[in-house]
Amino acid sequence: MGKGDKKTKRGKIVRGTFGVRRRKKKNKETLRDIKAKHVRAEAKAKAEEVVKQEKAKVEEKAEAKAKAEEVVKEEKAKVEDKPDAKAKAEEVVKQEKAKVEEKAEAKAK
Repeated sequence: MGKGDKKTKRGKIVRGTFGVRRRKKKNKETLRDIKAKHVRAEAKAKAEEVVKQEKAKVEEKAEAKAKAEEVVKEEKAKVEDKPDAKAKAEEVVKQEKAKVEEKAEAKAK
């Protein structure tokens, strides 16, 4: 009985088969496997948290950009509304110049 025998343990090992005389080992989950699964689960949870934080940052930046664009639009609207104010300012400047000239003439007399 030896390596060539189909019914002995040694023969089954050599052939690489399993059977009545040599049972297949059951896959027991080792402590290393359990720890590895736990570590992978923690890493996945951390990665998901980081993704959520990054998405929140991107959304905040988008909101800030939108607010900035609104402010720019409002300022442009104010500037467009102010040509009248600019004309009024020019009139005030002309009036002030006229007053200064009158005072200069009065002093010259």
